Amino acid sequence: MAITPQQPNQLRPLAGQGPQRISLEQIDAKSLSKDKIRDMFRQGKLPSADQIVEEILIRAIQSGANDIHFEPIEGEMQIRLGHEGTLKRLLSLPPDMNDPIISVLKSRATLNQFEKKKPQEGRYSAVYGNEALDFRVNVIPVLSGERCLVRLLRKTASISRIEELGFSKENLERLRALLRSPRGLLLVTGPSGSGKSTTVYAAVNHVASPEKCVITVEDPVEYRLPYASQVHLPPDKSFNFIDALRAILRQNPNIIMIGEIRDAETGIVAGEAALTGNLVLSTMLADDAIGAIHRLLNLGVPAYWLASTVVGIVYQLLIRKICPNCKEEYQLSSEELQMVGAPMESSDLKLFRGRGCPNCLGTGYKGRVAISEIVTISPALRDMIFQKESILTMRAEAANFGFQAIRQDAIRKALTGITTLQEITRVLG
Repeated sequence: MAITPQQPNQLRPLAGQGPQRISLEQIDAKSLSKDKIRDMFRQGKLPSADQIVEEILIRAIQSGANDIHFEPIEGEMQIRLGHEGTLKRLLSLPPDMNDPIISVLKSRATLNQFEKKKPQEGRYSAVYGNEALDFRVNVIPVLSGERCLVRLLRKTASISRIEELGFSKENLERLRALLRSPRGLLLVTGPSGSGKSTTVYAAVNHVASPEKCVITVEDPVEYRLPYASQVHLPPDKSFNFIDALRAILRQNPNIIMIGEIRDAETGIVAGEAALTGNLVLSTMLADDAIGAIHRLLNLGVPAYWLASTVVGIVYQLLIRKICPNCKEEYQLSSEELQMVGAPMESSDLKLFRGRGCPNCLGTGYKGRVAISEIVTISPALRDMIFQKESILTMRAEAANFGFQAIRQDAIRKALTGITTLQEITRVLG
């Protein structure tokens, strides 16, 4: 098989020489029959599984991908790159290659290669070119073998300022007001991959100062904070979030950041930390801002703890931005006019979209921005939490206090040419 030469501008591991670059296109089951690839693999005429994995990682890094999906499906092993919330196929391999490929990934993440019936999770670090990365490896057994997700986290990524995250003017002011609170629990919520960690780090960055003691407890530490003491939970589970939080409270902190609230006990200790005079910031999974209150109650956090500690909740999602290189204006259809709430006679209303160009890989989108909704806990809402009122009742009270749903924020971003109505439909439905 022909081997492509190493180009000077291509990324490669700094330590040692690293595997020689290979052409994935020449081993793609879509261009070469699976039987032919299988025979070549058995005869040792194909690159090794380690070389194939290395090339996939390099392609993912160069393309700016966030994750890599190794998926054994009917009759093939499909490999796709996740980029800005969407997946794009990279190549397909014969199903026989599933075990060798997954074995290489398990080895790098120091997982048990012989365990094929239980999920496993691990991580490792490596340097490619001038870029240091963390690789999070998650393996689960599926019908056709083992499925693996590799998340790429860039260590060189700088901590954003809250002004750079894409919050609307109103939501940015609400967030700043919440961060001025001397004590209380501030939650950043959303589904997995919605940028919660980026926002909570930016929030800590906003309130930190030389006069304040900042301590974080994370699993794992994603960004290094020069002004904070960061507690990394050990892989052997010798102590957990609750143990770390109870110890932190004896360190006289002003600001505490908790990686994630996953259970009632962590929520209660976070509330205890907020009651003792600390500003506590954390993340959690939730479907919307008000829904986060009920999720904590359903986890088992007592209503009196929650009502007396939580000061605000941010719910956010990430949405793709229109590529600035191929941005064009167009006239709205009647269906789109209805989406933005414009009268049908507004036939001259125009929005923007991306045509697709090499800069955005033909997608019409480049980069992502947050859309959000923020609930500030008013005295009336605090009482409703204590009484465990319904989500609808709480949402009505929040609206009286200036709350705006996330869809309104998304529509505003479409009207100002940041994103498209099609992208809003993809993300919000």
